Amino acid sequence: MKLLKFLFLALFIISCSKDDEPVNNPDNESLLKEINPDLFYSDFVPVNPGVMKFTLEYDSNQRLTKKNGGFFAVAGSTGYNRVYTKDVYTSFVYSNNTVTIEDFSTSPDFQVGKNTKLITLNSANQIIAKEIPNTSSPYLAKKQIFTYSENKLVKITTIYPNVPYDASDPNDYVRSYEENFYYDATGNLTKTEYLELHNGVSKGEKIIRTFEDYDNSTNPFKKLQLLEECFYRSLSKNNYRKYTETKYYDAALSYESSRIWVFTYESNGQIIIK
Repeated sequence: MKLLKFLFLALFIISCSKDDEPVNNPDNESLLKEINPDLFYSDFVPVNPGVMKFTLEYDSNQRLTKKNGGFFAVAGSTGYNRVYTKDVYTSFVYSNNTVTIEDFSTSPDFQVGKNTKLITLNSANQIIAKEIPNTSSPYLAKKQIFTYSENKLVKITTIYPNVPYDASDPNDYVRSYEENFYYDATGNLTKTEYLELHNGVSKGEKIIRTFEDYDNSTNPFKKLQLLEECFYRSLSKNNYRKYTETKYYDAALSYESSRIWVFTYESNGQIIIK
């Protein structure tokens, strides 16, 4: 009996120690360590494009923990819309199935808003909820609910849980937003439709985003869904090279833009990201 107890205790200790070991993933080399922000923006007009880069850091479980590099918004009268700085970083802090994402400055000359986001993940490490507090007004705090079907994201619903609603007022309504996601047979995202809803009825803003001209390369961004710049790219099997965004307000066209990227590939057809 003592021998059986000893063997059970030994197996228990070994099992626990294995749970604490870092993940040994053969794809470790494929983790992106440096990326050019130009890959992600359709309206990208930076002041200093020649110096731009994001560097990424991971923990022993290959989870993103830090993005180094960021932007400041600048006045449109300058002819640009943002300026890059290496003195801004974004941290990703994990606790069970939640992630806290915040921005910080390393410069003694300026500070940045934290832009806090609280993420909840499911057992497959997919985002199922995102809470975005607002320090200026609790009424502007947002919550997003992510819905999946067959392991693919199919809808994001955005609500403002702190905004009061008076059902007896015929002019009052509950404002929410809904983005629906559509894929082709190969698993690539082809289109999203973003709708403003008043009491569940489409009214006001509508944005159609289309993703086209996919290559046949493995998608190196699939593990970067927590990085907002990579979010749409992370959803597909391959890599889109054309993006179009069309905005409407009350069914009237208000804005349209399109962007094409030219990527470089290895001899085996795999995309090169730098």
